[in-house]
Amino acid sequence: MAGDYRGLYLIGDKKTGRITDVQVEDDGGHQHSLPFAVYLVRGVEPDHRTLPWQEDIKETPARPVSDS
Repeated sequence: MAGDYRGLYLIGDKKTGRITDVQVEDDGGHQHSLPFAVYLVRGVEPDHRTLPWQEDIKETPARPVSDS
């Protein structure tokens, strides 16, 4: 199961260090939120201690859809 997902960033309260979920990406490139406990039980990589917090991730603006 661990190979099905790759951790991207932590979701929760950075100030208190409370992690509620981890944003992950599956092998098909789709992103999902996994509850933190599920992330740990499934042994998803990388280790959660190496992941950034959601608030530290810069959002990339969506590209406008071309009419052509």
